Amino acid sequence: MNKTLIYFLVFVLAVFVSFFAIKSHFSIQATGFLLFILVFVPVLIKPDIGLIIIIASMLLSPEIVLGRTTGRYVTVRIEDILLMVVILAWLLRTSFTKDIASTFRTKMTGPFFLYIVICLVSTSFAAMEGDIDIKQSFFSILKYIEYFLLFLMVQDSINSTGQAKMYVAVFLLTAVVVAARSNIYIENQLSAGSQFFRVAPPVETTNVGESGTLGGYLVFMTAVAGGLLLYLRSTTIRIFLLCLIMVMFRAFLYTLSRGSYVAMVPMVMGLIYFTKRSKFVLISGVAIGLVMLVIFAPHMVKERLTTTVIEESDISGKHLTFEESPAARLQSWKLVLFTLFPKKPIFGYGVARGFIDGQVFLTLFEVGAIGLFLLGSVLMRLFKAGRDVLKLEEVQNDDFTAGITVGFLAGFIGLVGHALSTNTFIIIKVMEPFWFMAAIVISLPRLLEKETAARAAESTS
Repeated sequence: MNKTLIYFLVFVLAVFVSFFAIKSHFSIQATGFLLFILVFVPVLIKPDIGLIIIIASMLLSPEIVLGRTTGRYVTVRIEDILLMVVILAWLLRTSFTKDIASTFRTKMTGPFFLYIVICLVSTSFAAMEGDIDIKQSFFSILKYIEYFLLFLMVQDSINSTGQAKMYVAVFLLTAVVVAARSNIYIENQLSAGSQFFRVAPPVETTNVGESGTLGGYLVFMTAVAGGLLLYLRSTTIRIFLLCLIMVMFRAFLYTLSRGSYVAMVPMVMGLIYFTKRSKFVLISGVAIGLVMLVIFAPHMVKERLTTTVIEESDISGKHLTFEESPAARLQSWKLVLFTLFPKKPIFGYGVARGFIDGQVFLTLFEVGAIGLFLLGSVLMRLFKAGRDVLKLEEVQNDDFTAGITVGFLAGFIGLVGHALSTNTFIIIKVMEPFWFMAAIVISLPRLLEKETAARAAESTS
C-alpha cells in the first residue's frame, strides 16, 4: 500500500478518535475502547502507525479526571491509554513474528527490571503496613515499564536511517505545533493585559498548569533541534530549525519554571562539549543570546528570577530567605535526607506513598538507596551507550546521525538538571520523547552498518 495513503489513514484515524473522545466527554471507558479498536488493529499490521500516533499525541492529548485528593487531581491522560494499547499490539505481533527474548537484550534491561522488582518489594512492604494507595502505586510503576517497552519497541521497529529521519521530522513538527500554540496563548494573555501568567502544555483539563513539564519538554526538544542545526548542511532546514528554536525559547521563557531555567544551562554546555562542528559559532551565539536576554527579557521573567531569594525582617533584623516555592522544596528535601531516609534506607516507603518534587529525593523516599542506585545505573548505561555511538567514525561522518546524537546527549544532561527540582523521569510528556529518541540514537550504528552492507552488495553485483 502507498505510504502516503497509509499516513492519510492514520490522520483520519486520529481525527475519529479525537471526535468520539470529545463526544463521550473523555469517558475513560469509551475512550479506552475506541483507542483499542482504532489503534490496536492497525498497529498489529504496521507498527510504524502506532509510533507516529504516539509522537503526534505527545503534549497534545487531553486528560481524564478520575477524582481528586487533597490539593491534587487524579487524572489519566489519553496518551497513557494510547501508549499502553500500542505496546500491547506490538508485544502480540512480536511474539508471533520474532524471537521476543532477543528484543529485550540490552545493557539497560538487567538493572531496569531489578529496579522494578525493588519498586514491587518496597510497595508490598508499605501495603502490609496499610498506609499506601495500591492503585496509584500500580499505575506509577506501570509508567516506568511503559517507557522502557516504548524504547524496546522503537529499537525493534526501526530499520533504516530514512525511517529515523521520518520519526525525527514528526517530532519537530509536533514541537512546531506546541510552540505555536504556546505563543498564541502568550499573545492572548499580553493583549488582555495580564501581569502574570505561565505557559503550560497545550491541552489541560484541570487548569492546574504544568509549566515545569512544558519547560522540560522544550529543553529536550531545543537540544535535539540544536544538535541538528549544528550538523545539517541544508540552508532551508537550518533556517527552519533556527526559527523553531527561537519560537520554542520564547515559550520556554514564559513557563516561568525556575527548574527548567536551571536545566537549560547544562543542556547548552552539553551542546558545546559534544559538538565537533561550529563550536565557536555556538559559543558566540550563546553569549549574544545571554546579553540580549538580560536586556530584553520580559518583566515577569526577570521578576520570577529575582524573587527566588527575598529579604525578610523579623525581631533579629533583616535577612535573606528563599521564596515560598523553593523554600517548600528545600524543606521536603531536608525531611527526606535527615528524617525519613535514615529510618528506611534500604527499600524506602513504597512507590506513590507521598509527593516530593525532585527525582533524586522522590526515588530515595520511595525505594531507598538500592532503588536510587538501580535507576541511576539504567540512566548511566543509557548515557554511556549514547556517548559510545557518538564516538563511532561512521556516525561522525554522517550529518544527521551525528547531529541527532549530539542533541540527544545534550538533552539528556539538560533533563538530569531538570530532575533536580522535578520528578522528570516519570512525567509522560517528557519521557515519551526522551525514550523514543534514545532508541533512535542507540539504533544508529546498526542502521548505518546495514546500509553500508547493502551498498557494498549492490556495488559487487
